[in-house]
Amino acid sequence: MTTILVLVVVVLLIAAAAVWWTRRSAAERADRGIEGPVDPLADGPGGPLEGLGVGAVVSHGGHDYVVRGEVRFDEDGYVWTEYHLDAGGGVRTWLSVDLSDGTEVAFWQALEAPGDLSPDGGTVTHDGVTYRKVESGRASFTSTGTTGLPASGRSWYADYESDDDRLLGFERWSQDGSWEVSTGTEVEAHLLEVYPAGRTAGGTL
Repeated sequence: MTTILVLVVVVLLIAAAAVWWTRRSAAERADRGIEGPVDPLADGPGGPLEGLGVGAVVSHGGHDYVVRGEVRFDEDGYVWTEYHLDAGGGVRTWLSVDLSDGTEVAFWQALEAPGDLSPDGGTVTHDGVTYRKVESGRASFTSTGTTGLPASGRSWYADYESDDDRLLGFERWSQDGSWEVSTGTEVEAHLLEVYPAGRTAGGTL
């Protein structure tokens, strides 16, 4: 009987300690502005692309890209961002990041001579590949850094995708302006390494 009583007391003490520890942890998280449990293996507050912005370096596939400019789009609360990258060689390269439904990331390269390509139909054929329209619309934008665009304005866009997941994008910066055309490739966000402005893979600049 004495042994059973001791076991009951021990169990109650353990339960009380567990309740106390849970309440203390919750209070500490509340004081730090953190809601819910904390996953120690989770990415930082900005996710896998934390630190991405003007001046940062993005590494992917053995290439380093410097972020020269940033354009943030807002279509009635639907927000995405495009980053102007500089990898040398004079090719206009952009990185688009859409966090609205998960994390969708793509590299884009501008076509220097798009010819008569335009998003006038449900399909567009370029370089022997047929692309089908995914979405189109109009959005306001703000820009920082080197983008070749004003600080703010309106833009029009249309996105197409092929059966083998290649991307074709159209953008213009006035209702009657000419279309800028780019080809794109989706990438997994975790395959990118981002070094915030002032840092490189080897340390501080």
